[in-house]
Amino acid sequence: MNDPSLSPRFRAAWRLAAAALFLAAALGAGAGEVPLKLERLELVDGRTLTHVVIKSYDAASGRLLLVADGTAMLIPAGLVPAPFGERIKAGAPRAGATMSVVPVAPASGPPPAAAGGAPAAPAAAPAAGGDEAAALADHRQVAEERARRYFEFEYILGSGAVSVTKLDIQTRPPAPVAGWPARYRTRGTAWVEFYESKGRSFGRRSSRFEVVTEQKPDGSVVVAEFTPVLPERPTGISD
Repeated sequence: MNDPSLSPRFRAAWRLAAAALFLAAALGAGAGEVPLKLERLELVDGRTLTHVVIKSYDAASGRLLLVADGTAMLIPAGLVPAPFGERIKAGAPRAGATMSVVPVAPASGPPPAAAGGAPAAPAAAPAAGGDEAAALADHRQVAEERARRYFEFEYILGSGAVSVTKLDIQTRPPAPVAGWPARYRTRGTAWVEFYESKGRSFGRRSSRFEVVTEQKPDGSVVVAEFTPVLPERPTGISD
């Protein structure tokens, strides 16, 4: 529907209608599947997400944890067009813990530099104890989901066909990123057990990683940076 003779308003309405039909078909065919998977998801704020896997829904905060194109994020469920947002909330797995959203000023770039050249300190006051703990839990959850996806599907192990058999991820509490009021850094370690078909053997490897997450003005928490650290030497556990 790219006919230049049609008005922009008509073309926008057509795109929304097409997205609605696609969502209806996808949800109608797979509402019982866990987690929900969508090739395309258009949000009411104008963003379009592709290759979406909806991991969980937190009823207390009204937010969805999802992965889009390999990036984990938390978004308000209200960004999903009605009435499909309600169906997604009903079909998505429930989050294991209650989370809430703390409004944070947008972080489109670093604050203006101070006289000495370093970024100026954030002007916003810190959140209250309970709200701050909930916000840190949001950032930590998104960081761990990104790390889990990396070590399950992107991590290079061995020279042959390799399958991850066990994965354990542990993280430290997120820490604020200096000069970025809406960003937090989460560091952790992944322990991976894998099977390599070439040598027909199992092995274990540990690797440290760092994830920087950012809270957007609409409350979404997304991954801004992911940095894996060089792993330790693999340890064989069977021949």
